[in-house]
Amino acid sequence: MVVCVGMCLLLCHRAADAAWTVQRNTGIAEGKANCHLQSDTKPVNDGYQETRATLLVQQDAVLVQTAAPLDASFADIGIQVDKQGFIPMDTVSERKTALFTSDYATLIEQFKKGYMVRVQLRFWPTWPVTGTHNVTFSLIGFTKAYTEMLACTP
Repeated sequence: MVVCVGMCLLLCHRAADAAWTVQRNTGIAEGKANCHLQSDTKPVNDGYQETRATLLVQQDAVLVQTAAPLDASFADIGIQVDKQGFIPMDTVSERKTALFTSDYATLIEQFKKGYMVRVQLRFWPTWPVTGTHNVTFSLIGFTKAYTEMLACTP
């Protein structure tokens, strides 16, 4: 029985660590490499069909990438860690990425201390309006992965 519980805890710990991975990208134009964190990809309904969302953490920004176009006209796309306050995005990039830069330090500290992050999204087309749609990501393993990202040498 003790062995089974120990194995379960070990497997659960490894699964949680796998929720955040350090990714290395080499920019073709710059010829330089950079590192960022990537969450597991999660399904989210866009009001019409299933799509997917992923959290990315760079050294200067948090991004939410989606497979469907975002609608920033209502200004209600944002992030909430546990019971902390809602942090609205700064802008949408390339129609499918919500950028968070101005509250980056606050988000990173909340991610390190938190258990779960809720991302509130709104998708285009805006008519008929389908409202906001939430997707949650685990923050278990984030701090370790973030430390690895900062130490990453491209």
